[in-house]
Amino acid sequence: MKFSQFNSLIEYREQYVLFNSYHNKVILLDPNLHLLLKSSTDVDDIENLHPSLFYYLIRHKFIIDNSVNEVEDIIDLRTSIDENTKEFILFINPTMNCNFNCWYCYEKKIKNSKIDPFTLIKIEKYLNNLFNENPSLKSFSLSFFGGEPLLFFKKNVVPLIDNFIFNCNSFGVLHNINFTTNGFLVNDFLIDYFLKNNIFPSFQITLDGFKNDHNITRYNKTVKDSYSKIIENIKNLIKNHFLVRVRINYTEKNISNLCKIANDFNNLSPDVKDKYLVFDFQRVWQNEDGLNIDEILHKTILQFKEEGFNVNHKNNMNNLIDPCYADKRNSLIINYNGDIYKCTARDFNPANREGFIDENGYIIWINEFLEKRMHIKFKNKTCFSCKIFPICIGGCSQQALENNGNDYCIYFKDETKIMNVVRYKIENLLYNKDVKIPTLNENSS
Repeated sequence: MKFSQFNSLIEYREQYVLFNSYHNKVILLDPNLHLLLKSSTDVDDIENLHPSLFYYLIRHKFIIDNSVNEVEDIIDLRTSIDENTKEFILFINPTMNCNFNCWYCYEKKIKNSKIDPFTLIKIEKYLNNLFNENPSLKSFSLSFFGGEPLLFFKKNVVPLIDNFIFNCNSFGVLHNINFTTNGFLVNDFLIDYFLKNNIFPSFQITLDGFKNDHNITRYNKTVKDSYSKIIENIKNLIKNHFLVRVRINYTEKNISNLCKIANDFNNLSPDVKDKYLVFDFQRVWQNEDGLNIDEILHKTILQFKEEGFNVNHKNNMNNLIDPCYADKRNSLIINYNGDIYKCTARDFNPANREGFIDENGYIIWINEFLEKRMHIKFKNKTCFSCKIFPICIGGCSQQALENNGNDYCIYFKDETKIMNVVRYKIENLLYNKDVKIPTLNENSS
């Protein structure tokens, strides 16, 4: 027998914790058991000194058989997920235009861009082909991105949703619909359309800080207080039972006021907050080299949780069982002009396209881009010995492509950053009311 290579034994908030990043399990230990594990160089020591602890750790896979190759098992599991033919993830950019001009946005705004009638027909043909030619398909996620996808909701988005729902119902495919939007254009027509058709999409809506900070960033010639309107729209969606993920973009300048955002949602009932609202904190990437504000963020997240809100953060990722959509074979992005991409976090420049839709509704991949992406993962051998390899999996396929076979680490091999991931995973488990955390002491059996 041997210790799992993905165990971390740390002190967290005056508690001793054993965490396994592969199986996402936490055990709280008393000081004596902590000392026993810390001083044990071999599992036989534990078996001899504390047999009940030894067998407990075996049951929960903190101790495993010598024959187990955890890295190979992880790669096999992840590959099976990436190659899963039973699900499909499709993003559509109805336009690359937007009603705002946020300074940090990496997308190039293209005025007058929208899906023309010819491209709309090609996309509908593609959907028809996809359903007809994939009998193993069981679930389908359709997401609208951009640009601002609600700019041409009635003209371009509604026909695509109608086609999508018809095909899903005809072929018995489970479906979900998502929008990534600034939230300003949510209106009664949109809500009524979905309610009348018994469709309940989810929405990711961004805020750029609390009111004043947000409005400095998110404005145009006619809109000076977009914050109040977006908050109103979020509440309207939530009250109609649409799930909303509020993505809060933070910087060193706006982070000190983020807790005030929670006050704008405290009048919601606990049940509504729990079922239909999630907060997600993301640092604006242009500000990542600024001051270290992790501790302020940590306190902010804790305050949101203590006020009963669901909170997510990039350190709570699980790239093993919930990988980036771009890593999956059955995922792609259709731009408004019919160009094909895989990653929404990069500029939709025509020079970067990976394929296009032909007139018959089939995808033509350029230079075997799809196969290159599918085979670029797991080339970085240094990842295999990292304690959080099951969590980050060496980053996504886009990062692997851009590093082009070179040795890299998405945490820059910074032990402090890596252990912060471990600490956040532990914290998330401890705050999860659905997870029972065992506490072991010297007398545990």
